[in-house]
Amino acid sequence: MKPTDQHQQFIATGRWCTRLAAPLAKLDLPPILTVPKDRPILFAGNHRSFFDVIATLAIFARFDVSSRILIRADLVDSGLSGTMLRRLGSISTSSAKRDSAENEAVEALTAGHTVSMMPEGRLVPRRERAVSGVGPAKPGLSRIARRAGASVVPVAFIGTDSVWPRGRPPRLQARRPTVMVRLGEPMEMVGTDDQANTDDFMDHLGALVRSLEMEHHER
Repeated sequence: MKPTDQHQQFIATGRWCTRLAAPLAKLDLPPILTVPKDRPILFAGNHRSFFDVIATLAIFARFDVSSRILIRADLVDSGLSGTMLRRLGSISTSSAKRDSAENEAVEALTAGHTVSMMPEGRLVPRRERAVSGVGPAKPGLSRIARRAGASVVPVAFIGTDSVWPRGRPPRLQARRPTVMVRLGEPMEMVGTDDQANTDDFMDHLGALVRSLEMEHHER
């Protein structure tokens, strides 16, 4: 995994996010990072909260990995958050910018960098999650992976919406919620039906989310 041009800034921000998260949540992150070394890597996770981004940056900082992250254009293109996200090399994406964003992601992957995204494309409220705990995803995940010949690594998040609920600010709690993140087995996008490929991936990701929730409940 080739470092991005913004690697040092990316890692420094991830370490800052780790410290920022400490009063808000107990971070239970993957103990190791094992991914294929012979092909590009696209990380794809479920999206419940803006805290997912903080947890993502904390994970990458732990393993000294920088990534190009696809993030909504309204967050990247303006404001204080936009300034920070642009400094991290984030890829601005929207319906209007879909083709250019996907091209940029493919170029990053073929250059040896990792790319990260949330294929649901939005914060998915609890009422709209399937039994698996994930929402429907868009076919861009498969389009990008197939064009770049990338393996897609599922990243399951639970507990982030307890820290930073959708539509509300993050909050300090007397008993900090546990945020658990786990990586699953990489998948290849083998068919030409991008929506079907993406749906299969989300089933795979949903199974990982369910197993993580069961692990949390058994503790």
